[in-house]
Amino acid sequence: MSDPGTSEPRPGPAPPEDPDSVAEAERVALRILAGAGQSAAALQRRLQRRGFTEDAAVAATAAMVGHGYVNDDALAQAIAARSRRTGHGRIQVASQLRARGVAHEAIAGTLGSVDAEAERATALEVGRRVWERSERVPWARRRDRVAGTLQRRGFDAETVHWVCRQLERDS
Repeated sequence: MSDPGTSEPRPGPAPPEDPDSVAEAERVALRILAGAGQSAAALQRRLQRRGFTEDAAVAATAAMVGHGYVNDDALAQAIAARSRRTGHGRIQVASQLRARGVAHEAIAGTLGSVDAEAERATALEVGRRVWERSERVPWARRRDRVAGTLQRRGFDAETVHWVCRQLERDS
């Protein structure tokens, strides 16, 4: 019996009856994809962790790509759009995409389609909010807060510097 207040680890999914079965791997892949979009690499990794052989996982992933259920480009665009809406820069987007296992070509294509002026406008909006919230803070500390926030949100050094100059000029 376990101690009160502690939790037992949840049992994982049962291993497949036939680890070489592509059909069974496809069924599991569909269940995985029902939960959330996956990159091809992430789906293949998850199938292998569930006990399928590399060949079965590769074949099932290829089938999901062929049916259009897995699309690294579309996943990358969706993640990038969400990140831009929430005030994050290219560096943050690239990091999220790499963590999700998105192919390098899809990452490059997505980042290449980001409008530099729109990213600057987003960074300036975020910077202004931080600047205004710290109006009682000395000028140099305000600038450091803005710069730190923008860096943590994934904006490059040039954009951070540009925003700080704009805020200093406007105040």
